[in-house]
Amino acid sequence: MANQWALLIGINQYKALQPLMYAQTDAVALRNFFVDELGIPVNNCTLVTDLSASIEPHAYAPLRKEIESQLQTLCRDKVQPGDLLWVFFSGCGLTEGGQDYWMTVDSDPMKPSETAISLTSIFNILNQAKTDQILLAMDMNRSQGAIGHRDMGAQTLTLANDFNITTLLSCQPDEFSHETMYVRHGLFTKALLEGLRYHGCITTSQLGSYLSDRVPELCTHHCRPPQHPAITIPAAQKFMMVVPSDGLANLSVTEGAAVNLSSDVSTPTTEFSDSPEVAAVPPSSWNPSLTNQPAAAVAPSGTKTSFDTHDLAVEQGEVRVDPSTASRKPSVAAANEPKQGAIVLKERDNPEDESEDIAALGGLWKWGALAAAIAFLVGVFFRYQPALFRGDRAADADRPTVTAAGDSVANDSEAAADAGETSPEGEEVPPTGESLFPAEIDPIEAGETALQRAEEAIATSRYGEARAWLTQVPPELQDSTYQSLLQQANSEVAEAAVRNQSVLESARQIIQPASASMFNDAIEQARQVPPEDPYYEQAQADIARWSQVILDLAEGRAASGNINGAIAAARLVPDDQPAIADLAQQRIGTWEQQIANQDLIQQAQNSLQPGQASSFNDAVRTLEQITPDQPGYETAQARINQWSEDILAIARARAAQGDLGGAIAAARLVPDNQAAYAEAQQEIQRWQEQL
Repeated sequence: MANQWALLIGINQYKALQPLMYAQTDAVALRNFFVDELGIPVNNCTLVTDLSASIEPHAYAPLRKEIESQLQTLCRDKVQPGDLLWVFFSGCGLTEGGQDYWMTVDSDPMKPSETAISLTSIFNILNQAKTDQILLAMDMNRSQGAIGHRDMGAQTLTLANDFNITTLLSCQPDEFSHETMYVRHGLFTKALLEGLRYHGCITTSQLGSYLSDRVPELCTHHCRPPQHPAITIPAAQKFMMVVPSDGLANLSVTEGAAVNLSSDVSTPTTEFSDSPEVAAVPPSSWNPSLTNQPAAAVAPSGTKTSFDTHDLAVEQGEVRVDPSTASRKPSVAAANEPKQGAIVLKERDNPEDESEDIAALGGLWKWGALAAAIAFLVGVFFRYQPALFRGDRAADADRPTVTAAGDSVANDSEAAADAGETSPEGEEVPPTGESLFPAEIDPIEAGETALQRAEEAIATSRYGEARAWLTQVPPELQDSTYQSLLQQANSEVAEAAVRNQSVLESARQIIQPASASMFNDAIEQARQVPPEDPYYEQAQADIARWSQVILDLAEGRAASGNINGAIAAARLVPDDQPAIADLAQQRIGTWEQQIANQDLIQQAQNSLQPGQASSFNDAVRTLEQITPDQPGYETAQARINQWSEDILAIARARAAQGDLGGAIAAARLVPDNQAAYAEAQQEIQRWQEQL
């Protein structure tokens, strides 16, 4: 029986690099998911983090030699043919001379070749494993102020291509990975856990597709710069299981995930049909009417839109698999090429031309917002239609509905949820969760008619309608022609969704380069209109309006994290506009306080010494200077709470080593206003009784 093994590395505290907040949490959360939810034996999961080595079994300190030793032990001694091996790294990375490195706690950023772990050595060790079922996932952060971060990841992707190892990298070589206190994870790891836990991502291609969609969504939602995962999946590993078959029953698969899962297994491929895991998920347990039907391609903002993307190349961060090759070689330059459907702007010497662009944007934005609102309302209506009319159909709740294909479909809210669909191009399509033909018609005849209608719809680019007709085709008629039509319809709908998203994102970026100084210059020119001039009142109105625009630009910069830029813009608000000027001064004061508090938080973070409880206590006292009415208070409280837990962890580690006196001294440093304080007092009492 095949086993799953995992090496999970998370490093927060570095001696010579800016510390991270949630790298350790990333590794622990993935280990807990494997052990607690998938049922993988705990001794099959090797954890390497800052604090876990002192308080948990099968955990080790994140030193260079330790990480290399544990990886070699797994690959050479433990992993057997057919086993699945996960290697996960969350921490800092660095590039020197075109060589990528993992930074460990004892690494010197000035001497990475001597003190860090090269990705070349990682791939060489992985290549020695007795299995080819390997997944390497890296939420690799690079400090914007560190030497050697440009193009980090480019060599890693090349190595993944050369060694034919599935590799999930958190961002493109010219981007940065992000973490946030709101999710208490790196955004890449957050998406990784979501895909595994809730969205049925059990194959490499499913997981890669989900990460490519979800990570940019999280960046937008949490106001972080764009981050697009860089993913390499060899063709032979396209359907490689990323979770053990025994653990599938424990996953909370969503409806959209169930659709994707059934579509994967029903696709005739040599790699998947020969896999022993297929028998673990009997196709008969799925709803036949949903087997090849993707979820709606238009969904409310912030939700995951699911469709079959196994052979679909999406422009940014998508999984690209070429059946004719064993792997994909990444193209770093492709990230800088204009995307399909994007609006390309050229620099202009005439400011009037720029104003025309902005005016055109207004119309595009209004129509786009209207279309999105309509799509959202349609989706909500069809999604919750069963709940709205459940009272009228309560007597029929348990009665099956027979489709034209002769398949019984449970008449519950999940089946009814697929009763309608709107395509990305805005076309109205027939309902797909019920029969489109009278009950008395022969199923084969209905299926032949449905195939003909689908062909006609595809010929006129009505792909959403084609997909609806294809759901009416019974299994007896699902031949190669049917599969070709279904793939074309799904592909076109998916590409349209991506294309429309690209157009909207490009439109949003048109306003980003707007300059506050441009409006300030306009104000200075408008001041030249004398009071006696007929246009004086209009000039004053423009000055007031442009002053508000300057403040709005400042607010926008602050919202995107550019605090210094926000302050610089707000200082351009003219003093002779008292209402706006006063508000600008208030905002400047808030932003300056925010910068000061950010510096204070960073100072406290940098003062931490691993294993030294007093340094964590001093850092807590430092952040207690930030009051509830000041910006950064929530961040400070989150750090204080985390550091209080770290102090207690240090105390427990000392107790485990027999140093009860040191454990008590450390536990007494837990602040009395934190959740960990009560546990610390209980531990102190227990340890005192043991003295």
